[in-house]
Amino acid sequence: MRPGRSPQPAASLSGAPLGAAAALLLCVAGCSLISLKTPERPLSSRDLNARILTREFSYHFIAVVAQCADDIGAHDSDPEVLANALRWKIGAAAESQRAATRLAPMMALLDTWALTSQMQQFLSPGAPGGALLGSRQELALTAASELEAGAEELAHRLIAAGEFAQYQQFVASYTREHPLRDLQFVRASVVQLWSQKSGADSRLVDSVGTIAEAMEDVSDRTRIASEALTLQTIWRTELALREAGYSRSDVRAALGQLDERLAKLSAAADSAPQMVHEAVADVRESVIDLLQRVDSSSASILETLHSERTALAADVRGEREAVVLAADAERAS
Repeated sequence: MRPGRSPQPAASLSGAPLGAAAALLLCVAGCSLISLKTPERPLSSRDLNARILTREFSYHFIAVVAQCADDIGAHDSDPEVLANALRWKIGAAAESQRAATRLAPMMALLDTWALTSQMQQFLSPGAPGGALLGSRQELALTAASELEAGAEELAHRLIAAGEFAQYQQFVASYTREHPLRDLQFVRASVVQLWSQKSGADSRLVDSVGTIAEAMEDVSDRTRIASEALTLQTIWRTELALREAGYSRSDVRAALGQLDERLAKLSAAADSAPQMVHEAVADVRESVIDLLQRVDSSSASILETLHSERTALAADVRGEREAVVLAADAERAS
C-alpha cells in the first residue's frame, strides 16, 4: 500500500457490485410484475402416447373412409349416392382431424373414439345414414365398425384399467344421446360434456408440457390442418361441381369441347372471316358456361369453409373454457 492512501475506497469499490446486486434482488422481490417460475412439467408418458397415437389413428381413419368413398364412386352410378359418398368423406375427415388435435391428449382420444361410435351407429340399418350409400352401404358399415373397434382397442391400451369403464360408459351414452343426424357431422362438444359429467375434481389435462413440447404441438397441429385443408378443398370442389350439374367426366368433356372449338377457330382463321366470327362465338359460349359453373362452385366452397371456421372457433373456445374451469377448480382445491 502506498503511503497516504486509505484502504476504505478500495473496499467500497469492491463491494459496489455486491451492493448493486443485492439492491436489484430486493427490487425484483418487491415488484409484483416479475416472478421467477420453475419450468413447466413435461407431458406424462400416457398423455404423450395418447397425442401421438390418436393423431396416427386419425390418419388411418381418414384413409379408410376416403378409400371406401372412392370405391363407392367407382362402382355406383346413382348421382345422389355419389354425392353422399363425397359428403361422407368430407364430413368424417374434417371431424376426425378436429377431434385428434384437441389440446388435451386424453380428450382427443375420447373424442376420436366417440366419433367412430357415432359413425358406426349412423351407418347402421334403420339409422339416418343407413341407406345413403346405395349398394355399397354394407362396405361402408364394415369400415365404420372396424374403425370403432380400432379406436376402442387404442383407448384400452392408453387408459388405466380402473378408468376404462368410465370412458366406455361416456362414449356409449354420448352416442345414444347425441347421434349423428346427417352427413354434415354436426356434433356436441365431447370436452364440455365430459367436464360436466365428471365434475370439478376431474382433470382434463395434467400438464400442457414444456415450452418445447407446446411448440412442437403447435407445429404438428398446423401441419395437420394444412394437409386437411388441401384434401378438403379438392373434395369440396368436386362436390360443388357435382351439385352444380358437373361430374368429373362432365368437366373433362367440357374442357375437351373447348379444345375442339379452339382448334376450329385456329383452322378457320385461314378461311372466311364469317367462319372465324362463328367460331369465336362458340368458344365464348363454352368459356362462359364453364366459368359460371366454376364460379358457383367456388362461392359454395368459400361459404362452407367460412361456416366451418366459425364452428371450429366456437368449438376451440368451448374447449379452452372447459380446460380453464377445470384448472381453476384444481387450484381452488
